[in-house]
Amino acid sequence: MDIFSIVAVGIISAVLAVVLKKEHPSAALMVSIAATVLIFVMIIPQLTEVVNIIRRLSNFVNLGEGHVVTVLKIIGIAYAAEFGSQLCIDAGESAIASKIELGEKF
Repeated sequence: MDIFSIVAVGIISAVLAVVLKKEHPSAALMVSIAATVLIFVMIIPQLTEVVNIIRRLSNFVNLGEGHVVTVLKIIGIAYAAEFGSQLCIDAGESAIASKIELGEKF
């Protein structure tokens, strides 16, 4: 998928969520969650390619596989925490979002 498809999904979802928020706030939240998951699924092929490039570079400089796995786990944890935090903020639960961000740091 290209960036234009991702932006289109984001804009359409945002407009739909804003329209639904007045009458059906729970439906607006579901639209937001669905859009977030869809966009994440759309970028999985690019993420896979980035991981492959990092592994090839680590092999090129003889960096141990353990180091690369550790860095990729750290990046994955950061993305997952940010994903959860932003969903909580969208749901109006900024207190829970801040606790997720706090947990991410440990």
